[in-house]
Amino acid sequence: MASIRERAAALQLAEKLRVRPPGEPSSSSSSSSSSMWNLLISNLRSSVTVKRRRVHLKSHSDCFVGSEAVDVLMDHIGHMKGVQGLDVRRDKVVLVCQCLLNCSVFESVGTKMFGKDKKQDEFQDSKNKNSYPSHLQSPPVFPRALFSVPSSSSVIFSPSAKYSVWQEQTLLRLLTLVDLPLLDGVLHCSSSSPSSNRLLHSNPDLIYSSNHLDRRILRAFRDAQDDEFLRSALDCLDFLPDQPVVELSRELPQCFPPDEETSCKLLLYETLVKHYSNTNRPPLLPDNMTDVYSTIIDLLVNAKLGKALEALQLCLKLLPIGCRDELRRLLTFMSLAADPQEIKVDKEMENRLAVKKSFSRAILHSKAFSKEKEDLMVVFMLSNIKEIFKIPGALHKEVSDKLAVLVQGKQPDITGSTFCLQVPSRTEAESMKKTTNQELWILLNNIHLDSKISAKKKKRLLRQFSQSHPEIFNQYFGESAVSWL
Repeated sequence: MASIRERAAALQLAEKLRVRPPGEPSSSSSSSSSSMWNLLISNLRSSVTVKRRRVHLKSHSDCFVGSEAVDVLMDHIGHMKGVQGLDVRRDKVVLVCQCLLNCSVFESVGTKMFGKDKKQDEFQDSKNKNSYPSHLQSPPVFPRALFSVPSSSSVIFSPSAKYSVWQEQTLLRLLTLVDLPLLDGVLHCSSSSPSSNRLLHSNPDLIYSSNHLDRRILRAFRDAQDDEFLRSALDCLDFLPDQPVVELSRELPQCFPPDEETSCKLLLYETLVKHYSNTNRPPLLPDNMTDVYSTIIDLLVNAKLGKALEALQLCLKLLPIGCRDELRRLLTFMSLAADPQEIKVDKEMENRLAVKKSFSRAILHSKAFSKEKEDLMVVFMLSNIKEIFKIPGALHKEVSDKLAVLVQGKQPDITGSTFCLQVPSRTEAESMKKTTNQELWILLNNIHLDSKISAKKKKRLLRQFSQSHPEIFNQYFGESAVSWL
């Protein structure tokens, strides 16, 4: 996480503008660079006009025009101390804006070209005809990304840095609710990179153009629907392979008339059931977090619903972004399809049971749980679909506090927090052996002192223990070990 000071030194603002007095050294102090960049960003934040704008027939909220940003910065730089009276050229200010774009202070609005999402890597100033691309029909527009940074901030956090803080605080919060024997599984989930979690078919270059066209037709069909069942079912198609999507797009036109809406819903339902009931596909709740699911299920069994809900919210926050999005869409569709007022999706059973039977395995399936416990977890998720993907207020506060501390350049307060350190495999093996021996000693002691079992049964149990763990047995009874056998 680079500070404004570090970025300013790297970007060399004075060199970009060529406003250095003749006798001044080429490298300015880091503090003055930091102050200069902070003032630039603060002035841009307060002066540029941010509003909803339309670009290529698509509306974007919280945007500003690139040429206006150049105008604002030119005026600001012209009044800066040490720059007054000097001729600051517009093309040099464009270079400053380019630096801000490169550092993700703001980003360009995406445009559609040949069915693909495009974002401008080069800052465009519409008042400069030489830099204005011919394919654009309107001035370059940029979203208000920099305004998400607090006004008092001296640090610009990259998306990956913010993601790391969120994952770290989510895990720490989860550990206050859930007692985990091992953290390997949870750490594996929380270390997934946000950039690698994308929709399966978000990149049209990876699929045939005809298949991409079928998907675009289905998305257009989805956008035209008012029925929530249809919209949620079509939303789930983004995660299906090409073949079933293409087949579906060929059959759906026959369902377009209003009187065929039931047939259309059944066709979508059957397509999703066929995909998600496949036993070869892994569940959306990965196996490496089984210990967390087990604790949540125990909380549900003991009617601790509030604590179970927060633990589930934190658990889902740790999932890869793509997996979390697919789970949200599938659960939304399941909740709508399970409604008894909807079309009947199965001839022999009610909707709720049919939906649970068809999709439960795709959400949670593990040898560690009985079918009843898996169903309990899935039903709880469906019953709280509007809550489970929310972020707990306590986590929001902890993340805000951590970011505020980092902004001020201070060390975070780790008092009361649970931190984990990776230990050598030898140390881990010794610890496991020590803990196992302690538990075996307690078991042997319970057998020895239990007055409720008969002498014959006690002798049989002690003999079995001696055969399995002779070292512990001999340590416990000492010289009298033989007499107990």
